[in-house]
Amino acid sequence: MAKSMTGFASCEGGADGLSWSWEIRGVNARGLDVRLRLPDRAQALEAPVRTRVGAAVARGSVQIGLRLKTAGGAVSGGVD
Repeated sequence: MAKSMTGFASCEGGADGLSWSWEIRGVNARGLDVRLRLPDRAQALEAPVRTRVGAAVARGSVQIGLRLKTAGGAVSGGVD
């Protein structure tokens, strides 16, 4: 298990007319602070994402964002 981290990662994927892009940013911090930016339609992912981050990282400030894009081009969610 990582004790703390500083880093950035992103990944993209898609299926069935929907594409997604995840971004995660982490910096060292005393405790574990997880901040999520999820589109309204993906709020059910919040608890499982927090559980996975907590299992992998002991401390740090972690920002996670998800962007969804439909085949029609509508975009929702994301990180600034």
